Amino acid sequence: MGQPQQFLHLLCSLCLVAIFTKNNHAVENAHVRNLTATCLDVIPCGSSNSSVTSLVVERNQITLSNEDRQALASYPQLLELHLDLNQVTNISARYLSVLPNLSVLSLSKNQISSLVPESFYGLEALRMLNLSHNLLTSLPAKIFCDLNNLQVVDLQGNPWNCSCHLLSSIEEIRAAGVTIAGTNTKCASPRQQAGMNVLEAECHPTAASSSTVDPQNSTSGTMEPSKKPEVLPTINPDYSNQMPASGNTWKFVVCVVALALTTSTLVVCAIKGPSWYRLFHNYRHRRLQQEENQEDRPASSIYSETGRCMTHQTITFENNRAEGEEDVHYFEDPYIKAEE
Repeated sequence: MGQPQQFLHLLCSLCLVAIFTKNNHAVENAHVRNLTATCLDVIPCGSSNSSVTSLVVERNQITLSNEDRQALASYPQLLELHLDLNQVTNISARYLSVLPNLSVLSLSKNQISSLVPESFYGLEALRMLNLSHNLLTSLPAKIFCDLNNLQVVDLQGNPWNCSCHLLSSIEEIRAAGVTIAGTNTKCASPRQQAGMNVLEAECHPTAASSSTVDPQNSTSGTMEPSKKPEVLPTINPDYSNQMPASGNTWKFVVCVVALALTTSTLVVCAIKGPSWYRLFHNYRHRRLQQEENQEDRPASSIYSETGRCMTHQTITFENNRAEGEEDVHYFEDPYIKAEE
């Protein structure tokens, strides 16, 4: 494993030498402006910057704000831009399109945590890009597709998440003939690939699918993707031969019976009501006549010798029994007897 890495490192060095050799004629007449460690918050601009071809602004507080972009626009001939050891956190879309002739861009040892697909849009002349020692974990797809002249990319020293998405972007870079420089381009996650070189990493299932792996196979060296749960066929039960549920049938029956009884009672009352009224009226009239007759009788016929109150009808009944009449199984109406 050591010999291929040494060969790759040597190849990257030769590429860098070739790049600087090709640009040697421009560097001889270049106007270099070095602003290293000058406590700058914003890149300075001015009318004298039109001839500057190399700008070095290292060890400052540059964040690549809108003011910095306006300042960079005042360097139309700029070929090299070194912004190492600053406070850059991201590069917005088409931010560097004001430098169409830029061939070397170094952003090492900043705090860049994310990039967008058009972060380097417009840099068609770019040959070398240094993004080492930042906070990058992934690269957008097709981020270098418009950089037709790009030859070397330095990605080492970043906490790469070697997911299938990142590895796909790395393959796109290598397929375009771009060399990935550095020997410290390693994976920081996932756990099973931590410390592995990005160029040697392989696409593995995501954590969500790997967490469902059968524990019996977890001791083996490989991780198998989780199986999809089997979909059971939907069974439509046949209820044609079953008795229907009673539900509220009994309540309906009770209501019908109660309604029938109530209706029958009302019909009977309507038919028999007049006759019942006449019977009640006659019975009441007879009672009034009996009460009037009792008031007209002497007291001797009502009270016995012992002083106990006895009705005339009762005395007559006892006298008849005394005369020896046969015991009959009917009761003679005392009211009719008294009237006679």
